[in-house]
Amino acid sequence: MIFGHISHSESYRALLANPVWRTAFDALRKLTPESPLGITELNGEKQFLNVHEYKTLPQDECRFEHHHHTVDLQYIISGGECTDWAPTWELKPDGEYLEHKDFQYLLPPSGSSEQLSNVHLTDGYFAIFFPSDAHRPKINDGIHEGVYKAVVKIDLSLLKNQKDYE
Repeated sequence: MIFGHISHSESYRALLANPVWRTAFDALRKLTPESPLGITELNGEKQFLNVHEYKTLPQDECRFEHHHHTVDLQYIISGGECTDWAPTWELKPDGEYLEHKDFQYLLPPSGSSEQLSNVHLTDGYFAIFFPSDAHRPKINDGIHEGVYKAVVKIDLSLLKNQKDYE
């Protein structure tokens, strides 16, 4: 996982050497709270931006998820949420893997997990989740009722040395 703020490019400067990441961050920088909801292709179906909004929920109503061959770049346009992170290999599947969506729910860790972390995302903050990063978004942060958010989905096939990201 990578966590940072869109205005502090030093935290993700190494990524910007790759045109796929440059395209993703350029698209995010253009977003405003007035940006329309929906999906915009950035690099065909293998890289797209999805702007959406939702009310956040108590932690116990949120679910861990992960993707086998897709990277999620989650960015908060306005509002806020917390997102839990855990290594994928520490969690067990919760239901079937949906290959056509590259999506898998995972059960939360049983008991306390030393590897469970939480990030607070608000306006301008982003988190990047690779296939080894289980993430549980939508958690209410106790401040905001909801979130206006963008997610850039990047298929690993677009990234050079994609094995580095698995």
